[in-house]
Amino acid sequence: MTRWFTAAAAFFAFTTVACAVYQKKQAVEGDKAVVNAYVHAWNQHDTIALDTLLTPDAIHEDPAQNFRGKGSKAVISFMRGVAATQPDYKWTVSNAMQDGNFVALEWSWTSTYSGPDPTGKRLANKSMSGRGMSIAELDDGKIKRFTDYYDLASFFR
Repeated sequence: MTRWFTAAAAFFAFTTVACAVYQKKQAVEGDKAVVNAYVHAWNQHDTIALDTLLTPDAIHEDPAQNFRGKGSKAVISFMRGVAATQPDYKWTVSNAMQDGNFVALEWSWTSTYSGPDPTGKRLANKSMSGRGMSIAELDDGKIKRFTDYYDLASFFR
Protein backbone atom coordinates (compact mmCIF):
# COMPACT_ATOMS: atom_id res chain seq x y z
CA MET A 1 0.00 0.00 0.00
CA THR A 2 2.85 2.35 0.85
CA ARG A 3 4.49 1.72 -2.53
CA TRP A 4 1.20 2.39 -4.28
CA PHE A 5 0.74 5.64 -2.35
CA THR A 6 4.35 6.74 -3.05
CA ALA A 7 4.02 5.93 -6.75
CA ALA A 8 0.70 7.79 -7.01
CA ALA A 9 2.12 10.82 -5.17
CA ALA A 10 5.21 10.89 -7.41
CA PHE A 11 3.06 10.60 -10.54
CA PHE A 12 0.78 13.40 -9.31
CA ALA A 13 3.77 15.67 -8.51
CA PHE A 14 5.37 14.96 -11.90
CA THR A 15 2.11 15.65 -13.73
CA THR A 16 1.57 18.91 -11.84
CA VAL A 17 5.08 20.17 -12.60
CA ALA A 18 4.82 19.10 -16.24
CA CYS A 19 1.53 20.95 -16.65
CA ALA A 20 2.94 24.10 -15.04
CA VAL A 21 6.00 24.03 -17.31
CA TYR A 22 3.80 23.37 -20.35
CA GLN A 23 1.46 26.25 -19.50
CA LYS A 24 4.36 28.66 -19.02
CA LYS A 25 5.98 27.53 -22.28
CA GLN A 26 2.71 28.03 -24.14
CA ALA A 27 2.37 31.63 -22.92
CA VAL A 28 5.93 32.48 -23.96
CA GLU A 29 5.56 30.87 -27.38
CA GLY A 30 2.35 32.85 -27.92
CA ASP A 31 3.92 36.25 -27.18
CA LYS A 32 5.23 36.67 -30.73
CA ALA A 33 1.76 35.81 -32.06
CA VAL A 34 0.19 38.44 -29.77
CA VAL A 35 2.56 41.11 -31.12
CA ASN A 36 1.85 40.04 -34.71
CA ALA A 37 -1.88 40.28 -33.94
CA TYR A 38 -1.27 43.81 -32.63
CA VAL A 39 0.38 44.83 -35.92
CA HIS A 40 -2.45 43.15 -37.83
CA ALA A 41 -5.02 45.06 -35.77
CA TRP A 42 -3.27 48.32 -36.65
CA ASN A 43 -3.26 47.42 -40.35
CA GLN A 44 -7.01 46.68 -40.18
CA HIS A 45 -7.73 49.77 -38.04
CA ASP A 46 -9.32 47.26 -35.67
CA THR A 47 -9.88 49.11 -32.39
CA ILE A 48 -11.76 46.20 -30.82
CA ALA A 49 -8.78 43.88 -31.31
CA LEU A 50 -6.46 46.47 -29.76
CA ASP A 51 -8.62 46.50 -26.67
CA THR A 52 -8.21 42.72 -26.28
CA LEU A 53 -4.44 42.66 -26.91
CA LEU A 54 -3.40 45.28 -24.34
CA THR A 55 -3.24 45.10 -20.56
CA PRO A 56 -5.50 47.69 -18.87
CA ASP A 57 -2.47 49.87 -18.03
CA ALA A 58 -0.55 49.21 -21.26
CA ILE A 59 1.76 51.91 -22.55
CA HIS A 60 2.42 52.56 -26.24
CA GLU A 61 5.23 54.97 -26.97
CA ASP A 62 6.17 56.55 -30.30
CA PRO A 63 8.92 59.04 -29.43
CA ALA A 64 9.28 60.15 -33.08
CA GLN A 65 5.71 61.47 -32.95
CA ASN A 66 5.99 62.62 -29.33
CA PHE A 67 3.32 60.15 -28.24
CA ARG A 68 3.07 58.24 -24.98
CA GLY A 69 -0.33 56.77 -24.27
CA LYS A 70 -1.50 54.69 -21.34
CA GLY A 71 -4.42 52.30 -21.74
CA SER A 72 -6.27 51.11 -24.80
CA LYS A 73 -8.34 54.31 -25.14
CA ALA A 74 -5.19 56.40 -25.60
CA VAL A 75 -3.73 53.92 -28.09
CA ILE A 76 -7.00 53.77 -30.05
CA SER A 77 -7.08 57.57 -30.20
CA PHE A 78 -3.49 57.57 -31.49
CA MET A 79 -4.38 54.95 -34.11
CA ARG A 80 -7.32 57.05 -35.31
CA GLY A 81 -5.07 60.09 -35.62
CA VAL A 82 -2.55 58.15 -37.70
CA ALA A 83 -5.34 56.75 -39.89
CA ALA A 84 -6.73 60.27 -40.46
CA THR A 85 -3.47 61.40 -42.09
CA GLN A 86 -2.44 58.02 -43.56
CA PRO A 87 -5.61 56.07 -44.33
CA ASP A 88 -3.84 53.44 -46.42
CA TYR A 89 -0.86 52.74 -44.15
CA LYS A 90 0.65 49.28 -44.19
CA TRP A 91 2.89 48.10 -41.36
CA THR A 92 4.90 45.05 -42.42
CA VAL A 93 7.04 43.01 -40.02
CA SER A 94 10.18 41.63 -41.65
CA ASN A 95 11.74 39.99 -38.60
CA ALA A 96 10.68 39.18 -35.05
CA MET A 97 12.87 38.01 -32.18
CA GLN A 98 11.75 36.89 -28.75
CA ASP A 99 13.53 36.64 -25.42
CA GLY A 100 11.38 35.81 -22.42
CA ASN A 101 8.55 38.35 -22.14
CA PHE A 102 10.10 40.67 -24.75
CA VAL A 103 9.55 40.66 -28.51
CA ALA A 104 11.60 42.83 -30.88
CA LEU A 105 10.32 43.64 -34.36
CA GLU A 106 12.00 44.97 -37.48
CA TRP A 107 9.45 46.52 -39.77
CA SER A 108 8.66 48.78 -42.71
CA TRP A 109 5.85 51.29 -43.08
CA THR A 110 4.31 52.58 -46.29
CA SER A 111 1.46 55.04 -46.73
CA THR A 112 0.02 58.00 -48.55
CA TYR A 113 0.25 60.98 -46.22
CA SER A 114 -1.70 64.25 -46.08
CA GLY A 115 -0.76 66.67 -43.33
CA PRO A 116 2.22 68.68 -42.07
CA ASP A 117 5.72 67.31 -42.60
CA PRO A 118 8.31 67.56 -39.79
CA THR A 119 9.16 71.14 -40.89
CA GLY A 120 5.49 72.21 -40.83
CA LYS A 121 5.01 72.31 -44.61
CA ARG A 122 1.55 71.04 -45.63
CA LEU A 123 1.61 67.92 -47.84
CA ALA A 124 -1.18 66.25 -49.79
CA ASN A 125 -1.10 62.62 -50.93
CA LYS A 126 2.63 62.22 -50.39
CA SER A 127 3.88 58.65 -50.76
CA MET A 128 6.08 57.84 -47.84
CA SER A 129 7.88 54.83 -46.45
CA GLY A 130 10.48 53.93 -43.91
CA ARG A 131 11.88 51.30 -41.63
CA GLY A 132 12.00 50.97 -37.89
CA MET A 133 11.90 48.66 -34.95
CA SER A 134 9.70 48.10 -31.94
CA ILE A 135 10.14 46.47 -28.56
CA ALA A 136 7.13 44.89 -26.86
CA GLU A 137 6.94 43.70 -23.27
CA LEU A 138 4.22 41.18 -22.54
CA ASP A 139 2.51 40.12 -19.35
CA ASP A 140 0.30 37.05 -19.21
CA GLY A 141 -0.30 37.00 -22.98
CA LYS A 142 -1.06 40.73 -23.36
CA ILE A 143 1.05 43.72 -24.35
CA LYS A 144 2.15 45.70 -21.32
CA ARG A 145 4.47 48.11 -23.13
CA PHE A 146 5.10 48.77 -26.83
CA THR A 147 7.72 51.27 -28.03
CA ASP A 148 8.51 52.25 -31.63
CA TYR A 149 11.94 53.48 -32.74
CA TYR A 150 12.49 55.13 -36.13
CA ASP A 151 13.63 58.34 -37.82
CA LEU A 152 10.42 60.14 -38.78
CA ALA A 153 12.17 62.68 -41.05
CA SER A 154 13.55 59.84 -43.21
CA PHE A 155 9.97 58.78 -44.06
CA PHE A 156 9.46 62.07 -45.92
CA ARG A 157 12.54 61.90 -48.19
